[in-house]
Amino acid sequence: MNKQGIYLYGFVPTHCFDAVRDLMLESGIYSIEYKGISAVVSDTRDEKLEYLDREALAYLLVDHQRKLEKMMSSGCSEVIPVQLGTIVSSGNDVIKILKHGFAVINDVFNVIAKVEEFDVVAVWNDFPDFIRRISDTSAIRLMKEEIAKKNTYEQADSINIGKLIKKKIDEKNNKVNSDVINSLMPYCFAAKKHETMNDEMPVNCAFLVKKENKERYMDSIDQLDIKYADQLNFKIVGPLPCYSFYTIECKVLDKDDIEKAKEVLGIDVALTEGSLKRAYRMNAGLTHPDKNSESPQDSTDGFIKINHAYKILLEYLHAIKQSPDTVMVEPLYLVKIKK
Repeated sequence: MNKQGIYLYGFVPTHCFDAVRDLMLESGIYSIEYKGISAVVSDTRDEKLEYLDREALAYLLVDHQRKLEKMMSSGCSEVIPVQLGTIVSSGNDVIKILKHGFAVINDVFNVIAKVEEFDVVAVWNDFPDFIRRISDTSAIRLMKEEIAKKNTYEQADSINIGKLIKKKIDEKNNKVNSDVINSLMPYCFAAKKHETMNDEMPVNCAFLVKKENKERYMDSIDQLDIKYADQLNFKIVGPLPCYSFYTIECKVLDKDDIEKAKEVLGIDVALTEGSLKRAYRMNAGLTHPDKNSESPQDSTDGFIKINHAYKILLEYLHAIKQSPDTVMVEPLYLVKIKK
């Protein structure tokens, strides 16, 4: 039987959640509050993402985003999303997260009060025609003519033509992508490229638009639509919670992992940034593959182990800084912006 847990959707200012509280309660959403910050949560079964099949994971993603976007569309504009699938055991754990992440969350609130995320996707209107035009460029025509002069056909010839066509597609798509970003960036705080589905999609970007520039940003998209008329179809989604820029990760730090990391680095004194850096430099120097040519595989494994231990202890120190008064109370959380 699955244990009951609390699913964490995101954070909003408490005064903001008050305005949509009744509406969210209808969806099984409630808040846990700490010093003016409301964690937006619901009761759920305590399940791990890695145990979910593709269909269940897709449903969870849609539900996660729908709940956050419902708050935004209902007038709660300052919404900070939490990483998909974040489940904790109790309300006390939510309070710990709020305490540890208090400074980080408030810093993000200060930023998103002035910006909104809009996602822009562009696809070629007639992709087969786009490929035909690419295939008719001078460089590809010349290659085909040279191949035609040969007395024999080789499979490598087709491969080389395909590689050149792919290169030209990438060049054209990159040029369009840069043009779109450069046209919109004057009205934005930041931009982030997302992976495109295929060559038919030259643009898939998120923009953090300054609210004061929103109208000019939309005008620029209209200008791009005119510029690429009959070539590209643009789709704009937003405003959205700042998924691409300020999703919060709540990471549990395991006490046993911390102790093992200290053993790996040979730290038997008080853990500070200084003692951690000294221990890392000494051990990294001893295990670096470049300094151990006689047994490179062993050195590589040791070097990876040293780096992993260093990362664990660095996160532990950051968690202590976030909330020194709760460092001895498990579980210990590190709250940070997901990269």
